[in-house]
Amino acid sequence: APNILGIRMDDDSKITKDELISRANAALKKIVPEFVGNLKERVSKLETAIHKNEREEAMSIAYDLECEAATFGWPRVTRICKWIRKILNGDYDNKPSAEDVLKTLNALKLMVCDPENPNEDRDMALFKELYPILQKSISDI
Repeated sequence: APNILGIRMDDDSKITKDELISRANAALKKIVPEFVGNLKERVSKLETAIHKNEREEAMSIAYDLECEAATFGWPRVTRICKWIRKILNGDYDNKPSAEDVLKTLNALKLMVCDPENPNEDRDMALFKELYPILQKSISDI
């Protein structure tokens, strides 16, 4: 059976690099709307898990968002989710204050409040403001 790119693994035919890239881009275009469509809800679930002190659930959601956001072109969401996951895992240089965690969550929520219409200027300004807080806790963020 063909894989996600429509390539049969037992097919001996040669496929060009450009054709592979074209197929990969077409596959991404099909699944990006699903990611974008439930991004706000998933960040809300992350926030709920953190507030309920459901550490394992929150780390799992943060990890999934971190990986998927990197794939689908949301680099600031990736870095914030990585930071949250590391904080929850105890993998930090300096423990952040609860206020710093809440500020980070609020920035993340704002960044995904309308994922169909991202505001790059606002998000970049938010991230620049947030970055010193992130880096204070995890130097290699």
